[in-house]
Amino acid sequence: MDRTDRKGLIVFDLDGTLIDTALYIALNYVHLFEKYSVPCPSLETLVSFSGPPLTMILAKYFPNVDMKVLLDDFEAFSLKYSNHYSSLYPGETECLAALKEEGYTLAILTSKRRVAMDDNLSYFGIDKYFDFTVSLDECRYPKPNPDSLLFIMEKTGYAKEDTYIIGDSYNDCLTGINAGTRSGLVTYGLKKEKTDGVDDLFPDFASIKRRFVK
Repeated sequence: MDRTDRKGLIVFDLDGTLIDTALYIALNYVHLFEKYSVPCPSLETLVSFSGPPLTMILAKYFPNVDMKVLLDDFEAFSLKYSNHYSSLYPGETECLAALKEEGYTLAILTSKRRVAMDDNLSYFGIDKYFDFTVSLDECRYPKPNPDSLLFIMEKTGYAKEDTYIIGDSYNDCLTGINAGTRSGLVTYGLKKEKTDGVDDLFPDFASIKRRFVK
């Protein structure tokens, strides 16, 4: 049953959207390239790794290394260094608090594994703003497949007309497009993404607040 007592559902990506993890992500991949003696790509390429499913990136660049070993290495580095080399964005907590006060249901859909996501949210103190979260571990199909977004909508009781997804990757927005929802692309990161079919562009959290809080 669709919700009628709330303002709407806003689904956020995590890395590069809620948490500035660009430096951490680059360092984590650099450590893998060095450990397994694989040539390291450019910084621009490393930054682009934020968004696509982790398993897709690892399979492409480390085809001769066992996936479980790679995931364990990546996760161990993440739990040790992710929070240290990451930060929230200016105006973020004020925006999230305002969205909750306005009556929105907030959710997260990330390509990050559950343990790493929970660690980030708890460390930066923003877990309290979110009603529902879906990590890579719960995704049957990665973004831009709409399956996980539709799952969030089903569990929270919102129709596509009342759902909006925000991310720093075109894949995030394409997930919304494929699910029939609206979408917004944040542009405050280092990545340059195409914008075909995207409803809004957000240069900062202040613009997100202005879009949803009257």
